[in-house]
Amino acid sequence: MTDDKVVRFLTAGMALFGLSMAAAGAGAAPQSLAVVATERPVQLVCKDGACSAEFTAFCLQPERISPQPGTNYQLTEKSRVAVSAIARDGRRVVLAARDALRFQSLRGHSAVRISLAPGLRQRLGLQSVSVSLRQHVTLAPEAIVGDDNPISAGELAHVEEALRPVGGIVIDKDTETMAAARVANRLVNLLPNHDADAATTAKNWQVLLARARHDGLSPMAAHMAQNAYDLCRYYADRAVPGDMRYCMQGQHDRLMKGLNSSYWKAINTGS
Repeated sequence: MTDDKVVRFLTAGMALFGLSMAAAGAGAAPQSLAVVATERPVQLVCKDGACSAEFTAFCLQPERISPQPGTNYQLTEKSRVAVSAIARDGRRVVLAARDALRFQSLRGHSAVRISLAPGLRQRLGLQSVSVSLRQHVTLAPEAIVGDDNPISAGELAHVEEALRPVGGIVIDKDTETMAAARVANRLVNLLPNHDADAATTAKNWQVLLARARHDGLSPMAAHMAQNAYDLCRYYADRAVPGDMRYCMQGQHDRLMKGLNSSYWKAINTGS
């Protein structure tokens, strides 16, 4: 869809969203979420029989409520996610994302957890699983019985066809703040719940940053990412010992908050 078509679709759809805003309440469905495209496959972390990782997300519908942690989501019709796995015997396995993956909100609209369906790893004898997100991946909250303001088919079509492409332009393709948030997210997925080994974390960070620079990370994005890391290293060493992962999650979400605000301004301008 061209930029002109996106703007025309936005203009036509604002009346629909105005009605949704007026009707939104405590029992209403939460907002649809965008999940940012990945530059390279993300390997899920497997522990105690479960495999999952965090992925960067943002809010597509500011007029709807932010999701509670653990809210279940599902891929929209046009979203494309690739899932590849290596079996214990060395075979490469391709999985259907809609059957193999589960999606849950983590921290409002800034991050989601993508996990392998319970029991699938054991049943298929998988050693590792990687996920690649294409452009314009969108998640809709699972329908709940008794919802007094569910997301209608027309509303979801507007989200997919107009709002998500704007998010792609404003957020996914941002070469500074979004690029820095990606690097922060990669470190989050490497960190255990408690940062017991600062030296290992520092080594992992240097490898991540070097790889990102090799892939074209801009000097400003590298500076922003390094600032986030340095702040969290200070926090984890002095304020709350070992809590590096929690701090990096917060820095990631801080970066995404500013980008999400820019997106909201963009869709309001389109009206």
